[in-house]
Amino acid sequence: MGMSAHVIIKLDGLSEHPTLLDGHISKLLLPELSHGDVQCADDICYSLSARIYDAKQFVAEVQMQVPLNLRCERCLREFRHSLPVQAVINREVSAEQVEIDLAEQLREEILLNLPTYPKCEYAGLKCENHDMSGDFGLDKAPLPGVNSAAASERSVWDALDAISTTPAP
Repeated sequence: MGMSAHVIIKLDGLSEHPTLLDGHISKLLLPELSHGDVQCADDICYSLSARIYDAKQFVAEVQMQVPLNLRCERCLREFRHSLPVQAVINREVSAEQVEIDLAEQLREEILLNLPTYPKCEYAGLKCENHDMSGDFGLDKAPLPGVNSAAASERSVWDALDAISTTPAP
């Protein structure tokens, strides 16, 4: 398979026995990741196992490594991370069909697997703003026996407790 924004699989010769294929997909497959805090850094490597059942059901098990440039949500440091993505694609094909393009399904799988809140730890880095309890001191005073970074006498949320929740007469 050559470098392109398509993943074309030839259907002739496929059977119920897996056919192993690998290649690269151009990072142009992900135009929405060409700028911003999450960017596709390079072409995407994939390997797949393709099968066809009853001459009409195409199944591919795909593994991809997506090289990303990310920005840590905590400390705003930029870092590189290789995102592993696994997918199973199941499509019906017709007897006249000679090839199938998996690019759109693979694109969707990558986008669904993007980290919501990237952190330095993904790349094995130590985050400058790492908080061991994960709450950054915003919690209320914890229940007995629960460890928290929150101060026990005041919380940043105390002002919300002062708001009346009963409707005015």
